[in-house]
Amino acid sequence: MIDLKSTYSKVFAAILVLLFAFAAQPVHAQRVIAEVSTILKTLPLEKQQKLADFHQKIERYINEYDWFDEPEIDIHIKMQFMLEDISSSSEERYRAQLLVSNASDIQYFDKRCRFPYNPNEPIVHNEPAFTALTGLIDFYVYLIIGGELDKYGTLMGTPYYEKARDIAEQAKFGLGRFVEGWDLRLRLARELLSEEHKPFREMVDYYFYGLSVKDEDINEARKYVAEAVRRLANLLDEDPKNDYYNKFLDAHRNEIIDLFKDAKDKKVLVTLAQVDPDHKKEYLRFVE
Repeated sequence: MIDLKSTYSKVFAAILVLLFAFAAQPVHAQRVIAEVSTILKTLPLEKQQKLADFHQKIERYINEYDWFDEPEIDIHIKMQFMLEDISSSSEERYRAQLLVSNASDIQYFDKRCRFPYNPNEPIVHNEPAFTALTGLIDFYVYLIIGGELDKYGTLMGTPYYEKARDIAEQAKFGLGRFVEGWDLRLRLARELLSEEHKPFREMVDYYFYGLSVKDEDINEARKYVAEAVRRLANLLDEDPKNDYYNKFLDAHRNEIIDLFKDAKDKKVLVTLAQVDPDHKKEYLRFVE
């Protein structure tokens, strides 16, 4: 005869083991994942050796810190420093050209970076205080986060653009001899937060919402991406040389073509052929 009580007890115990096992699994939170590289050939050999692990220290500084609160989102950042030695007899200082991107549709190039750096001192977070180097890194990390979070909800990146603006405002008046370039960075942060830039940010939200539902409902996806293209076309009509608009289109052109090449209504491709004449043939090859 089967001992039901014993059987239920064993099953219940097994369920508890499974629940505890799942509970022990780490919950995936937000992450910023940075890939940092350096160009050191412009430095004296001694300084090249001293800064050989500079990129690794910056990567740890970025990757081991909780930058934002949105769960289940990974943000990838590529950062490249080209370094020059401008040290004095009393302090090791560097000039840098800095290229920061999300390896897709967001990119910033800064030629006016200056900071002291002692290889024997750790690079640490100490917000709201910062150094010339950590302020520079934080500023661009927050800009990338702002741009990426705009893809998840309307103007969702605003708090992070504001963080970047606040850093630039503080740095402009608080970094003494390392203040060079912060006037331009402050202007950039204000531009990204401006009413003039808001239509572009809203277009980005339409576009990425469309992509997010593509696998579930292709018609819904096309509807939202078509609206994004309509808005982008209007922006390009007003300012055809705008760097933000053109970088976005360059990054997503093939994605848009792929989404609409088999659609019955190909007005989107015709519209893009008009505002992006350099790639007209790419769009119209799918239009009868």
